[in-house]
Amino acid sequence: MNRSLFLLLAIGLPPLFADAPPPPDNTNQISQQVLARYFAAFNEQLPRTRGVEMDMNFSASLPRMKKEGAMLARRIVSSLGKISFVVKQFTGDNTVKNYVITKYMAGEVDLAEKSLDNGINPKNYKFKYKRSDAFNGRTTHVFELSPRKKRLGLFKGELWIDDETALPVRESGILVKSPSVFLKKVNFTRTFALVNGAALPEHVESTVETRIAGKAEIDIRYSNFGPETAPPTP
Repeated sequence: MNRSLFLLLAIGLPPLFADAPPPPDNTNQISQQVLARYFAAFNEQLPRTRGVEMDMNFSASLPRMKKEGAMLARRIVSSLGKISFVVKQFTGDNTVKNYVITKYMAGEVDLAEKSLDNGINPKNYKFKYKRSDAFNGRTTHVFELSPRKKRLGLFKGELWIDDETALPVRESGILVKSPSVFLKKVNFTRTFALVNGAALPEHVESTVETRIAGKAEIDIRYSNFGPETAPPTP
């Protein structure tokens, strides 16, 4: 074989030791599958998030004023989704009680009364898949959320979805609209516990910029979950 023919054949042959082509990116497929399971699981568990009660242990402080307070309250979610509270105990400074804890509870009551559609769904949010991560020893999928409108109850941040149950295990971010005229900015991280097939709040850490008392820090732990009890007969 002459030299020219050899070169032509060599050029036409594929390299024997070239790197293998990268595998196709299936991130979008994973994202769509996880979200489809999440929406289905969320709708299925919705009735089990109502008609329930739980204790809320508040620990709150106003660092600039060096004031602290703690409250134990019973949070009641009716079968219609309305929220009410029964305060059991409070210790600490009344400024923290009146301008931090009470305002937080009033915001929850008001949001439930307005019955706004603030669910995490395609109507309210844009979703961007970020990564797979571990949370409490479980595999989760992390999404970045961007609200489509600046509306009460919506937030910009992250949603962590459990791979096995497709239910939320963690939410974090900043509310895009303040729930009260007394509050300017609300940052939060909320984790969930699986109770009777429903994702119920387990722990909330929040930093709030108030208009009167400056920065407020709130830590809430939920416990003693149970069905809603009927009010006593007069």
